[in-house]
Amino acid sequence: MIFNITYPDKKTDYAIAKIIGKSFSFIDRIKMNGVGCAKLIIKESSPDIYQLISANRDTAYCNMELRQGGILVGFNSTMRIYAWCIPYYHLNMYYNFGALSVYGSKHNIKLSAPFNGSIDKRFIKKVLTQKAKVSGDRIE
Repeated sequence: MIFNITYPDKKTDYAIAKIIGKSFSFIDRIKMNGVGCAKLIIKESSPDIYQLISANRDTAYCNMELRQGGILVGFNSTMRIYAWCIPYYHLNMYYNFGALSVYGSKHNIKLSAPFNGSIDKRFIKKVLTQKAKVSGDRIE
């Protein structure tokens, strides 16, 4: 589900927390060595997301944040901030040829690292570990 989070709203915060859980506490963030990733360039996206970011003529960037029950993908478009909430049971991530593909229930995006860098593989491992922990699977 995509939310407009430009202005703080308790109803939106509650809805996001209901879908993907609350954000990690300060102590948990330190223990995990951070819960976010560096900004990534959006190369391709599903039509709903493309409609939001196509109004902006600049390069479309996004970032991801790990939550207790899913991930939060944030992106900007013409002075508005949007958050795409993906619970772990809908989340699929594929990394191939330097691009990261993220799939949710109805939407998807294809991301690449900016400035000839590389995508943070430690963050991807954190996401997969947290997903396995929540779903009860065993990861090695």
